[in-house]
Amino acid sequence: MQYTRLAQAYQRLEETSARLKLIEVLAELFGETPKPLLRKVVYLCQGKIAPDFAGVEIGLAEKLAARSVAEAAGAAEDRVQSLLRRRGDLGTVAEELLAERGTRRSHLTVQEVFDHLEAIAQASGKGAQTQKISSLADLLRRATPLEARYLVRTVTGKLRLGVGDASILDALAEVYAGGRANRAPLERAYNICSDLGLVAETLVRGGVAAVEGMEVRPGHPVRPMLAQRLATSEEILAKLGGVCAAEYKYDGERVQAHRLDGKVVLFSRRLENITEQFPDAVELLQHGLRPKRAILEAEIVAVDPESGELRPFQELMQRRRKYGIEEAARRIPVGLFCFDLLYGEGGDLTRRPYLDRRRALERAVRTGDRLQLATWKLVRSVEELDAFFEQAVADGCEGVLCKSVAEDAVYQAGARGWLWIKHKREYRTELQDTLDLVVVGAFYGRGRRSGTYGALLVAAYDPSEDTFRTFCKVGSGFSDEDLAHLPHRLRPYQVDHRPPRVDSKLEPDVWFHPAVVLEVVGAEITLSPTHTVAWGRLKEGAGLALRFPRFTGRYRDDKRPEDATTVEEIWELYQRARHRAVRVGEREG
Repeated sequence: MQYTRLAQAYQRLEETSARLKLIEVLAELFGETPKPLLRKVVYLCQGKIAPDFAGVEIGLAEKLAARSVAEAAGAAEDRVQSLLRRRGDLGTVAEELLAERGTRRSHLTVQEVFDHLEAIAQASGKGAQTQKISSLADLLRRATPLEARYLVRTVTGKLRLGVGDASILDALAEVYAGGRANRAPLERAYNICSDLGLVAETLVRGGVAAVEGMEVRPGHPVRPMLAQRLATSEEILAKLGGVCAAEYKYDGERVQAHRLDGKVVLFSRRLENITEQFPDAVELLQHGLRPKRAILEAEIVAVDPESGELRPFQELMQRRRKYGIEEAARRIPVGLFCFDLLYGEGGDLTRRPYLDRRRALERAVRTGDRLQLATWKLVRSVEELDAFFEQAVADGCEGVLCKSVAEDAVYQAGARGWLWIKHKREYRTELQDTLDLVVVGAFYGRGRRSGTYGALLVAAYDPSEDTFRTFCKVGSGFSDEDLAHLPHRLRPYQVDHRPPRVDSKLEPDVWFHPAVVLEVVGAEITLSPTHTVAWGRLKEGAGLALRFPRFTGRYRDDKRPEDATTVEEIWELYQRARHRAVRVGEREG
């Protein structure tokens, strides 16, 4: 298969602003792809050569890639840098410079490109930098200008096609599963293996039945199950059938620990390998985890080295670093609170109900001072849940996580359902709700903010449509340092048109692919004629918006954009606030 076919598909994807068109273009591409190549084509459409958890990075910074462009085009590096400053995209610069050398017919194949990208990623040691530059330059010399655009964007991690994982799953279902309506088994398989390429390969080799037979396996992180939120114990117990398992919700970082072949590997909730950053947590699990093959979920929490008391999340984040890890571990030790077992002596446990998994977890973990099970209690009344909640807060936790104990309370990988419900301190009034919202646009600043952004356009996620719907403009809560750094932080995701997965009636000065997640607090949720969250759901021609939004100062780098607050969560918050207002009005009347 010629790489030019892939580049043409990229161009069509980049130019479209409609999600259904994205799926159509991808389906055409997958249908034409030879089955042995489909896994690699899927990875390349994601802008990578392996799943995220594998930790394989092509690792060519823009400055080094610019040297490859200069070498391939026979241009001076100064000219490449000058064009880059004007165009803002090295891929476009490569295309322009190679076009000056005249048209050519490409002979690059997808397999050759993939092999070159793997070689670039694997180059290490003395001379690796020169090897990477030369390898990319070799590809570019043989590429057409259009191919060069996307080769450069791929190696620098800026492919920017606006394609989400859900769109790729839809396209695979369209071609190999009888239509998008049959996406569910593909989605579950992806959620338990986190590898779209593997799902595609399994599908073309064995059909939907083979995909349905895929199970959780140590070494492949499972996409985390997510929780809904409710504000009162009454609402929670009513939703969970009058009884639930309440667990402490610790103020730390959620991790998934895998034990395989004598090694323990830690993944963040974004499925990044963070093993090297927490050697003390790895050691705790090496000694305290009984099964030789296991997957458990836990919360890593900073611990005061003197008193043993739990410390806030902000202190734990000082452990997320590349250098000085041993010194940071001494200064900020951590504890682990284990709360779920997804794989153990009995194999895949994700289809088992919560209470079964909890009992298996208790058998699997040998507890100690800093390796413990999450504190929990089976509660059957509002009074019990309120008391447990207050005790959790007194013990330094955010609140509690209430879990269904029904027989069908399986582990719903990658899903946000009503089997788990968060009950945190700030959910007690609508004035204190925190929301995790995704940056999709920005407006230029004026006056003191001239030269940076004055406000960000942020959105909530709608998983039913794989779409980000705008909710408010955030302009307050940013420090001077935040404001100065915003253009640099957001630049990798900047595009020149509305991304196809963004639903917006506003036209910001700058658009961004959904990537950066902010924690935002606001006064209340109101109807809005301009924002698209829950558009038309309560009133024709109106959606919902957040009044007086403010950035809390916390970037949720631990969350993917698809893990952000959902449209449904916002709708539920709005409905509860309305009901409370009605009850207050009735009492006052």
